[in-house]
Amino acid sequence: MALSPLQQVKKLYGSKENLIQALTSLHSPAEGESTEDFSARLKHVANAKLLRLVRIGEAVKEIGGRDALVAKVAELRGHAKDKDYLGKLGSFASPKLLDMYRALSRRAKQAAKAASKAS
Repeated sequence: MALSPLQQVKKLYGSKENLIQALTSLHSPAEGESTEDFSARLKHVANAKLLRLVRIGEAVKEIGGRDALVAKVAELRGHAKDKDYLGKLGSFASPKLLDMYRALSRRAKQAAKAASKAS
């Protein structure tokens, strides 16, 4: 039987406060918002959403951070030197950027596989 979000939080982090601390180390607060306000706001968010945000933050960190993710998406799209495009990508939310990166990298792998079969 699958664990509920509350059970996952307790198993992985011990408490919601520890989960929020892990989350604040991975994500930065909104512009003009202090870290304390960000943490206080997260206390009212559902455990399932907090767990999802931690997974996204860890995936972005594994790739090399948000700036590296923006650069990789632009490179996969063929716009690595277009400053306006990089600026627009930088305004996207991390989950959207991560989804774009995964889709584009999957598409690039399939294209490489098809090209190697054609040769």
